[in-house]
Amino acid sequence: MVEKGQKIIAKVTAIVNYGAFCEIIDNDETIKGLIHISEISDFYVKSISEFLETGKEYEVEVIDFSKDKNQVKLSYKSIRPELLKIENSKIKETTNGFDNLKKSVK
Repeated sequence: MVEKGQKIIAKVTAIVNYGAFCEIIDNDETIKGLIHISEISDFYVKSISEFLETGKEYEVEVIDFSKDKNQVKLSYKSIRPELLKIENSKIKETTNGFDNLKKSVK
């Protein structure tokens, strides 16, 4: 049984412009999944093929599971810290930049 938050191996079956379709084998049952482009990296993704390749297997995290549809939503970036933006990496704003402008305008 696949559960939210579980790390699993998924085989990429097709790459489309909005994500990658995958298959997961769970207790001899094939489950279809999708890694949406937003779950590949927090940074700009020009081409999904730069990260994933059809026919290859990747470790991913289950972010949602629908028993009714037998489908999973998967995340590639959640277990790869280098693909996540870190809160502390933002540029801090300061107001002293305007002091230099004020001096040059006088």
